[in-house]
Amino acid sequence: TIINVKCTSPKQCLKPCKDLYGPHAGAKCMNGKCKCYNN
Repeated sequence: TIINVKCTSPKQCLKPCKDLYGPHAGAKCMNGKCKCYNN
């Protein structure tokens, strides 16, 4: 799921993704936006 959070690295996405999807959520930075996924 792409969320509306700007990023330059996946680390910036980890907290917002975990806040939204819980502690097991993963995060990537794609095209300057965060992408969250559940494992």
